[in-house]
Amino acid sequence: MREPETATGAAVRLAEHIVFRELPFCGVLLDTGRFTVHRLSRRASHVLRSALDPGTPNPYAPLLPDGDEETAEGLRRQLLDRLESSGMVHRVPDQDAAGERG
Repeated sequence: MREPETATGAAVRLAEHIVFRELPFCGVLLDTGRFTVHRLSRRASHVLRSALDPGTPNPYAPLLPDGDEETAEGLRRQLLDRLESSGMVHRVPDQDAAGERG
């Protein structure tokens, strides 16, 4: 049953022109190519950060509301698909992601 997790749990990397910062109250994506700022909710910020660096603990986890895993997985899939289609992130194949960490 781990196949869906592998498809949506794949690591991502930011596009070269994108800068991501996570704050206690929100996340911010800065598009330096278009000079635009995108604000993310706490939960969306957490989803993006865990996709960018899967093993890192979230310092703002106590601030996140509790939710069921199905809802969280749906948000993850939706957010990463939108960011990928807008060119802000790129999915990293599993073997490349494992090679970078080891």
